[in-house]
Amino acid sequence: MPQATTVAAERGADARRARKAVIAGGIGNFIEWYDYGVYAALSPVLSKLFFPAADPVTSTLASFAVFGVGFVVRPLGGLFFGQLGDRRGRRTALGLALIMVSLSTFAMGVLPTYSQLGLFAPLLLVALRLIQGFSAGGEWTGSATLMVENATDGRRGWVASWQQFSVIVGQLAGILIVTVITNVWSEQVLRDWAWRLPFVIALVLGVVGFYIRFRMEDTPHFQKLQKQDIVAAAPTRESLRTQRRAMAAAFLFVALPNVGFYTFLTYMPTFLNQEGGLALSDAYAVNLVGMAIYAVLTPVVGRLSDRYGRRPMLIAHAIGFLVLAYPIYLLLAQGSFTLALAMQLPALLLMSLYAGPGTAAITEMFPTRLRYSSLALPYNLSSALFGGTAPFVSTWLIATFHSPLAPAFYTMVVAVPTLLVYLKLRETAHEPLRDA
Repeated sequence: MPQATTVAAERGADARRARKAVIAGGIGNFIEWYDYGVYAALSPVLSKLFFPAADPVTSTLASFAVFGVGFVVRPLGGLFFGQLGDRRGRRTALGLALIMVSLSTFAMGVLPTYSQLGLFAPLLLVALRLIQGFSAGGEWTGSATLMVENATDGRRGWVASWQQFSVIVGQLAGILIVTVITNVWSEQVLRDWAWRLPFVIALVLGVVGFYIRFRMEDTPHFQKLQKQDIVAAAPTRESLRTQRRAMAAAFLFVALPNVGFYTFLTYMPTFLNQEGGLALSDAYAVNLVGMAIYAVLTPVVGRLSDRYGRRPMLIAHAIGFLVLAYPIYLLLAQGSFTLALAMQLPALLLMSLYAGPGTAAITEMFPTRLRYSSLALPYNLSSALFGGTAPFVSTWLIATFHSPLAPAFYTMVVAVPTLLVYLKLRETAHEPLRDA
């Protein structure tokens, strides 16, 4: 009986530690992608405030170019925070990343517009996006590492899926707030001052998140390395020497998910408004419903991946986009609110087949000693190349080929190398984490 009580107590402690990791890791992700959601949802407004031009396509391209510029420095942020996280601990790196994103997002909300400051306004906007991008370089990979290393064997898919859940809910919250203010106030009021509100809120969220993160201990796996005195002295250099093959696979692993996420979720309100002819409020409403579906499905699929494995779901994710991207875009472009709403389900079901198992699967590819650094560089390079450019590329392809279906073919092309990586992936759902 005492032995059974001890086992139950240990399981309870493990569950509490995992819950704390989910909250501590998720809060930074929430703020980071809350900002991305707000910026993307407000892009039709921001493009006119910061990039006024006679041609609306030119303004939109400029707005999405600034959205993408933050991704340019994400690999640098990944190098910095990956090195810091593997040498000094996950908590230290994640605390600094949270401070940077909270302050830069708040600053965006008090930024003068082009009419008030001229050319300096978009230049300052670019500078703030660079800071946000740099901090994001350590946020996603750091929170993924934090959650996976605090999860028990057999539950890593479930625990890590909440990392992606926090990303989705962050964007969902951003889009929800934009949806509310576009319905409450007129377009003129929105342009005058109401657009600032969503950005200013980030400061309050950042204070709460900072408090939560610094009350948490580092992960048991990292503490084990510290006790054994085998923490990597130069983790990035060692990763590039010993983890090259896994890092190359990780780069392509997230190529399709990045394109899917930043087109079907970030770019979609603009697409539905400009190509489908839906009112902005209807476009935001469609995206809002889709995000909610995505958020609900992600932990469910994550738990299923613990039982049935990561590979089957990841493979279905890539094949699904190869087959269904064209018909999904075809129906989204019809200008029907009902059709657009209906198409969210298959698109986001396919996305959830990555979001559920993907965080655990890609994190399990690397040993604890080098995990943060090994994951940060390829993930952020892929995000910069395929994610941050996705809204810009989609807008450019449509303008160049005069077809709203052009982004579908882009998605299908990117799906091919990602599928090849999934097919060669070793199943890690039922294996313990490697520490060294």
